[in-house]
Amino acid sequence: MSASRHAGPRHHWIVRATHWINAVAFTIMVGSGLRIFNAYPAFARKGEQFCCYPFEGMRVPAWLTFGAWLGGARHWHFAMMWVLVITGLIYVGFIYLHGEWRDLVPRRGDARDAWQMVRFYLFVRKDHPPHGKHNALQKTTYFVMPVVAALIVVSGIAIWKPVSLGWLTNLLGGYVWARYWHFTSMLALVALSLVHVFMVLTVDPYSLRSMITGGHSERLSPIARNARPLLGLLPRRQPAAPIPPKEPSA
Repeated sequence: MSASRHAGPRHHWIVRATHWINAVAFTIMVGSGLRIFNAYPAFARKGEQFCCYPFEGMRVPAWLTFGAWLGGARHWHFAMMWVLVITGLIYVGFIYLHGEWRDLVPRRGDARDAWQMVRFYLFVRKDHPPHGKHNALQKTTYFVMPVVAALIVVSGIAIWKPVSLGWLTNLLGGYVWARYWHFTSMLALVALSLVHVFMVLTVDPYSLRSMITGGHSERLSPIARNARPLLGLLPRRQPAAPIPPKEPSA
């Protein structure tokens, strides 16, 4: 097979390994965290109202939780926290030493290019916008996700040690607000992850193979195929029929 059709590995094995380990660990952390939340499914103290959460007192469905009991869920939560910390440090160290961070940092003009990607996904733009290893919308997402993850970590530490790290808890507005930021930032990261999975499966499922095997076929890339959202689940825009030239009048 020609080199033009099949490039080398798109993702190093360290990137692939940390990606899938983090995916499993994050899923367990979310499920165990929801199980912990169900122990007291509200943010305000008993008898008080909280301003920014309309579902006070409503428990999360059991099938979304992980851990048979509260103590077990806490053990899973803290265990997966260390897994995420270790693999996260390995990933950050790798992309820094190998220079891959340059492909993820948003640059001038990326906001415009990200909007063009959104227009393409919404069938407004006809052709797939050109891009490098990651398009502008991906880079924007990959830039926002670590910021949200950092808020999860900081707020999680604040509610874990609210006395010994009282200054951090107070910085987030107190224990109630630290718990709220932890919960809502988790929901935001889950939403970003679901959008990521949805876009992979519906726009470029071949990228899933590259994240498993490392290989990447340019022939099957979105640009080469001029891929469309939902891979045909939504109707493709049909090109307008050419207008025949007018016959000269007699």
